Amino acid sequence: MDYEYLINWFLSGLGMIGSILFVVFFFGMCVFVHELGHFLVARWRGLHVDAFSIGFKKIWAKKINGVEYRIGCLPLGGYVELPQVDSSDATPHAADGTELPRAKPLDRMLTGLAGPVCNILFGLALGCVVWWWGIPQDTPRMRTVEVASINPDSPEYRAGLRIGDRIVKINGKTFFMAWKDFVAEILTTIDEVDLEVERQGETVHISYLPATNPHMLQVEKTAYPFFLPRIPLEFHPDKGSPADRAGIRGGDELVSINGHDFDDFVSVQMLINYYGDKPLEFEMRRSDGERYTVTVTPEAVPDELNFLTVYYTGVVLGPNLQVQGLFRDFPAEKAGIMPGDTIVAYNGKPVHSFDTFTELVQEGADKESTLTVRRGGREETFKLTAKAVRPRSIGVSFMLRDHPTPWQQFYSLIELTAKSLRSMGVKLANSMGLTESQSNLSARNMSGPLGMAVMLYRSVQLSPAMGLYFVVMISFALAIFNLLPIPVLDGGHVFLALLEMIFRRPMPVLAVRWISYAFISFLVVLMVYVTWIDVLRVMDHSMRGSAPPAGTSAQSSGDSRDKPKDKPAEPGKQPLPAVGAQPEKAHE
Repeated sequence: MDYEYLINWFLSGLGMIGSILFVVFFFGMCVFVHELGHFLVARWRGLHVDAFSIGFKKIWAKKINGVEYRIGCLPLGGYVELPQVDSSDATPHAADGTELPRAKPLDRMLTGLAGPVCNILFGLALGCVVWWWGIPQDTPRMRTVEVASINPDSPEYRAGLRIGDRIVKINGKTFFMAWKDFVAEILTTIDEVDLEVERQGETVHISYLPATNPHMLQVEKTAYPFFLPRIPLEFHPDKGSPADRAGIRGGDELVSINGHDFDDFVSVQMLINYYGDKPLEFEMRRSDGERYTVTVTPEAVPDELNFLTVYYTGVVLGPNLQVQGLFRDFPAEKAGIMPGDTIVAYNGKPVHSFDTFTELVQEGADKESTLTVRRGGREETFKLTAKAVRPRSIGVSFMLRDHPTPWQQFYSLIELTAKSLRSMGVKLANSMGLTESQSNLSARNMSGPLGMAVMLYRSVQLSPAMGLYFVVMISFALAIFNLLPIPVLDGGHVFLALLEMIFRRPMPVLAVRWISYAFISFLVVLMVYVTWIDVLRVMDHSMRGSAPPAGTSAQSSGDSRDKPKDKPAEPGKQPLPAVGAQPEKAHE
């Protein structure tokens, strides 16, 4: 029996269970805090409360001072029953049928506002933890974006954007943001995107109308950029580490290792692990532009139980599982695998995706295995034994962290929400022929409870800090959504109460009722639609595996700085993952 595999499987299962519990608890807390706000203010203002429940599907209840307190077996938040808040009923009734007086407009307004306000306070409180802990970033914040690769069949390329261009302004404004925020700025732009570019000492203005990128965000069908940035890889050595002893300072930027350029820290760590205890030549650049070269010898990372050990066959895979390159002295090259082969099966088990291949290689570990490929219209099977690559370290932090204040977290979501709603509104108006302006976002870019839960799960799998930050965003989003002036939402109750205060009489009950029915129907249809989109996203993610890291491309062709290798590298020069490909990696 393979006890090592069982132990790894068990630990992976514990991580999955922990992530699920995290999602259930915090997703439920966002709802519970919201309902608790309604409950506390309703009691303060003297409104009748039928019930207050923690969870759904009642399994226990007790009545205290006229309120039935409940506990449900589904820990997905809670609810509060407030018959006097509903403006669609001329005479409110308690759960037992007792007639109740209409609540004053001010009481209804305060009770309606309490839920969203508590969500905001809850988000700000958790935001303090995020502020202290820091949010993992895939890229640092940048004041310029250097184009590392671009698809020649794209609106950006046709408008004049080229590799090596340094973008210094977007839509007429300077910026200091991570790549994901730069992409968000493009996606929420109305009409043309304007870029100010520095090229060989000259300033060039480039304007283009974004187009749907079929290689990225395929379910959303959105205008993700066809170009990718060169991500500056900053090192921050630990005191006394190999990198520190070699003279690397905090904030120094990596230029190359053994003559190779890199686009992401994943590839850097992979090469460090690959070389083992062999000295590596690092070319670095200081903040003042000075370049220098040092030799660093990685140290072994303790891994007695092989939890961090990864098994590689030595192939670089591109689209459709086609071999685009080989690592020298790895099993695939020695077994006779060639660039252009297509992976079909591993140990007799069909391979349909990159993740499946990775899992099968890890399962096979260092036992003799078979790799079946398609070559020249026929299948061939080769015997090989995957090579164990054990973890090494040079003592630098690869995980970038941002530390936004709670207010910055709240403001950024409000700003993004406003831009997104404006963009979706323009898209709808354009489809109805009401405007000639164009935008990139539509209802396909929205997400419902299912999508948020899945994103929360994936976030906490990446990092607990990222998961907590996403909880903050969910709490803020719940507050903003409920403040919309729609009759069935808190914002609708507040709006109707405000109208009653202004005109000194309630709105016609029949009109409120029919308007409520209309919006309920609209929200149900919208919820069904966004849930279907969420399902498509989950299915698409399962089939394609994880997205490539920032700085690598999901495009199989295009103008690129690094080209796929079509033969084993020369001694001392190891091929890097090709553009459009992902190297094998540990299954997480």
